[in-house]
Amino acid sequence: MPSDTAMPGELKDAVPVVPLHEWKGAAGRLSKLGGSTGRPDFVVRVPGRVNLIGEHVDYCGYGVFPMAIEQDVFVAVRLVQSGRGSGPPRLILTNTATDQYPPFSCAIKDVREHLSLRRPGESPPWHLYYLCGVLGVLESLGLEGKLEGDTSFEVVVDGRVPPRAGLSSSSALVCAAALTTLVANKGDMTRSDLASLCAQSERHIGTQGGGMDQAIAFLATAGTAQRIEFLPTLSGEKVTLPPSAVFVIANSLVEANKAASDGYNVRVAECRLATWVLAKALGVADFLSLEKVKELQVALGVSLDEMVALVEKHVRKEAYSAAEIAAVLCLPVATLAEKPLMNRIPLENLKLKLYHRITHVLKEAARVAEFHTACCSPSVDLARLGGLMNASHTSLRDLYECSHPRLDELVGLAQGMAYGARLTGAGWGGCMVALCDEGQLAPFLEGLKNKYYSSEGDEGIQKHVFVTQPGAGASILE
Repeated sequence: MPSDTAMPGELKDAVPVVPLHEWKGAAGRLSKLGGSTGRPDFVVRVPGRVNLIGEHVDYCGYGVFPMAIEQDVFVAVRLVQSGRGSGPPRLILTNTATDQYPPFSCAIKDVREHLSLRRPGESPPWHLYYLCGVLGVLESLGLEGKLEGDTSFEVVVDGRVPPRAGLSSSSALVCAAALTTLVANKGDMTRSDLASLCAQSERHIGTQGGGMDQAIAFLATAGTAQRIEFLPTLSGEKVTLPPSAVFVIANSLVEANKAASDGYNVRVAECRLATWVLAKALGVADFLSLEKVKELQVALGVSLDEMVALVEKHVRKEAYSAAEIAAVLCLPVATLAEKPLMNRIPLENLKLKLYHRITHVLKEAARVAEFHTACCSPSVDLARLGGLMNASHTSLRDLYECSHPRLDELVGLAQGMAYGARLTGAGWGGCMVALCDEGQLAPFLEGLKNKYYSSEGDEGIQKHVFVTQPGAGASILE
């Protein structure tokens, strides 16, 4: 581990280096972060995000429409000489919220081993997300198991993204860990490459995410949302939101942790199985090599509407058993159950709703495109944007079945007072995002306070609801 701090330098599209004093509230954060380690060698900041539309489509290869939010993760790093004979370099993690997130320490060479001890079905401890980012960069730089010397990481984390709320608190921590590891080891990597690396390395936690959270964390720019695409390569297009639009995030107060159950991975698997069943029906050779719905669409050379029609014709509406899917694919059930991803879920115990899942994905992808077009129109129609958000939530609730009764209640209230609202993030709880204009904002907030947060007291609306503007992406603060 190097003893001096190296910032990514002349590499084009590198994570920006920002003077620490220019960041709002940085002095107070730095004082809090440096309390247990002394003056840090460097600090990184990674934002959370809200996805305006395009849910559960990134891992299917389709575009999304998120923006970074002000709430973020700050990480201060000090590189310390531990002295001869003190053992291999160590990672020493502390969180400012010690009552919720206990300290953790391990030899850096043992990071992979600690990740392997993760217990499926349980909420992962916070430090495992950090280890994901560390391992991803060490793998990429060819340094896993090769760090020598007596320099260790002392790391203090201060997170302001509401946890388990669907606002990417976990992915922000993974990205921050990767960035700190890159900086400390004098690595150079573009923002896009870092985003792709973090999307891959977060899978060490067990969830097979698609890359949206990591992409917006690094690609975001202040003042614009992003239309992010994943195929053929990761790319982001800045989109200026309508000046009359006000986006409000509200927490349902139902915690959502996609790594704590099989629900998320089951949805990813259902989409892949739907892709295989459709490809098999259409005579696509080597259909098992397809991992994403969009890969099939590209191979067929058809439009989204044509894909929907093909699904209607070739994928039945009734749920499938694993045995029925295996028969369609001409595979033994055991062979199907051993395929990557399928071996992460209780495949043979599930009723798999392939039609519902792939239909949501295709129509949601179309909604993303229409939302983008509407935002770029000279005469923006907020009612049109809101209608797309409402349709998205209905699809997530009814076809993808990833909502929650309390979240549906909150979204329903919001839809009655705003242009539109939908769950944001993976679902099963967490937050919703609503679209208002300035005139609607005050009565909207008052309505939520009286009808949803009345038991939370006067502080409920301030704690659980906030208006957001598009924020900046990850940065290194010095």
